[in-house]
Amino acid sequence: MAMTEQMPAATGEREGYSLSQAVAVGINTTSPAYSLASILGPMALLVGFATPVVLLVSFIPMALTSVAFLYLNRRDPDCGTTFSWVTRAMGPMPGFIAGWVIAATGIIVIGSLSETAITYGLLMFGLDDLAASRVIVMGGASVLIVIMVALAIMGADSSIKLQSVLTYVQVGILLAFGVFAFVSAWRYGLPGLGEEWFNPFYWGAESLSAAMLLGVFAFWGWEAATNMSEECRKPTDAGKAGVVSTIILLGTYVLVAISVVLYLGQSNFEPVGESGLVLVDMSISVFGPLSFLVLLAVALSALASTQSSFIPGSRAVLSMARRGALPAKLGLMHPRFKTPWVSLSILAVIAVAWYVTLSLLSENAMLDSLSSLGILVAFYYALTGFSCVIYYRKHVTASLKGFLMVGAGPIIGSLGLILMLVIAVRSLWDPANSASGTAWLGLAPPISIAVLMLVLGIIALIVRRIVAPTFFTSSPPQVANVLDSPFMLDAEKDVPEGGIVLDCNDPLERAMRAIDTYVSDDVDRKTPIYL
Repeated sequence: MAMTEQMPAATGEREGYSLSQAVAVGINTTSPAYSLASILGPMALLVGFATPVVLLVSFIPMALTSVAFLYLNRRDPDCGTTFSWVTRAMGPMPGFIAGWVIAATGIIVIGSLSETAITYGLLMFGLDDLAASRVIVMGGASVLIVIMVALAIMGADSSIKLQSVLTYVQVGILLAFGVFAFVSAWRYGLPGLGEEWFNPFYWGAESLSAAMLLGVFAFWGWEAATNMSEECRKPTDAGKAGVVSTIILLGTYVLVAISVVLYLGQSNFEPVGESGLVLVDMSISVFGPLSFLVLLAVALSALASTQSSFIPGSRAVLSMARRGALPAKLGLMHPRFKTPWVSLSILAVIAVAWYVTLSLLSENAMLDSLSSLGILVAFYYALTGFSCVIYYRKHVTASLKGFLMVGAGPIIGSLGLILMLVIAVRSLWDPANSASGTAWLGLAPPISIAVLMLVLGIIALIVRRIVAPTFFTSSPPQVANVLDSPFMLDAEKDVPEGGIVLDCNDPLERAMRAIDTYVSDDVDRKTPIYL
């Protein structure tokens, strides 16, 4: 009996998200219009005409890490992604911290995104006075978080359709902006090509490092698509969506960056205003009466990302709850919408509390919390790459493809991210370099926030190990055996007539039940069973 004929999981297509919808989530979580508006100005001031090249260079560790996400997801399409993979490869304690950090990054960023959506929405309608009111913006941002989490709980029929529309609109506006900026630059004469265009080290290693950190921030979030493996029609589509969304982002970012530096380079990048939001500052010159479209794109970008940013954290909490790493109640699914409504609701409450608290401290405190994201993101992305190499270590030396795809690629990407993490910590070590300019607990605020999140995670780990030790004692590290290929799934194998496929990681009782179910009594004892 062939696997495709007998195993239920391999027949038909289940309901859920399509590949294109999962790609939309990956794109939206990066908030492309908001990211470009935020980073292009500072990046252009750091590396000038080399901005497009630096975006490409900063994409490299993200691309190498995306390969790790792809091949880990093929073998373990768990919605907890890095939590599940690190647990499988390194053990339960590193896995717990990885899942905790994923949830923490979502909590940190959601408030800023919702605030941006409200602020730019008000500016788009000419309500500048309301946009300048901290009370109005804070209240509106808090309400928006509640609305977005409600849509996320309602599931595919509402949230995914909204995200898909927002994706097409904002990417379309960005591409139009790039074309119009190029045309404007063409009218005044394009600057000549030189070494400063193609040499990322032209302005020095320090400027390059700072610019690359901005680039990593711009690409952060694409892996939200891989968190949807259990909600996609095909679980493997989640890994593909992560890769596809990254490529789309790269193309959009580089095209817009080229047009922007062509435009700004004519006046030595002086049009970059004090706000640093170069797309907004350039909108009137480029779009004229249609300049509101840039505000619309940034607002829609932040709006969509506010919603999709709930996905990684809530799915990580769901996976941790199912495995016993966190209380089981956190993994409860909504009876109608089949989404993790408890984890979504709790993360939303914490995100609102975090946002309001920091906003009351000062506007700069919110900026410092965003700066801490680079440290946390580099940390759990690097863990993912290391997990890929550790789990597939038997395949690294088995073939050239294995060496490159699950060995050299992920490890180089992870080491690159660790290097960026070290650079970020060094640059932020002096409190004077932070947005607040003051020390928190003797450290610069961004470092203090990152350390706080890690310390809280360690405390939670210790408590859970005491209260519910099962997860920590029953989840030993695993390794993919020689037949557990990252490049060919069980359903893709050519199973001879009469053979069945079993997962070596399944408990013995489950394997025996599968044999009893799918092997008839009159089958020859020499029938192959593929493990």
